[in-house]
Amino acid sequence: MEVSETRLAVAIVSVFGLGVMLSIINGYYIEDTGSPIPLTIYAMTAVAMGVGALIVLLFQWKISQRQLHRLLKILPEDERTIIKLLLDEKKIEQTHIVAESGLSKVKVSRIITKLEQRKIIEKKPLGNTNLIKLKI
Repeated sequence: MEVSETRLAVAIVSVFGLGVMLSIINGYYIEDTGSPIPLTIYAMTAVAMGVGALIVLLFQWKISQRQLHRLLKILPEDERTIIKLLLDEKKIEQTHIVAESGLSKVKVSRIITKLEQRKIIEKKPLGNTNLIKLKI
């Protein structure tokens, strides 16, 4: 599963914001008690952030799997065959798709064009063939 640049930026800003917030709280704590916040508070914060990130990733993975199963159900059989090959390999040359799917070169080329137009896959030239990558 790939993480989008936007989500990564939000995560970095959130962690930075949490650090600033803890620094401010530490300042108030020092004014009131004369000593800094115990390190256990920082450790508990780090553990809570780790658990939260894990939960988010697990839910995102579950949502992605459900979307994938819905997509596979609505696709025609030939398109489903190509998508299943891409799920196993992530990136695959178009000539390998022809060989492994049992479909003709023309049929595979037309299906890949359709899938690319619907932004399901990405096609990049690679010598005499194309490198096909699943975008979802």
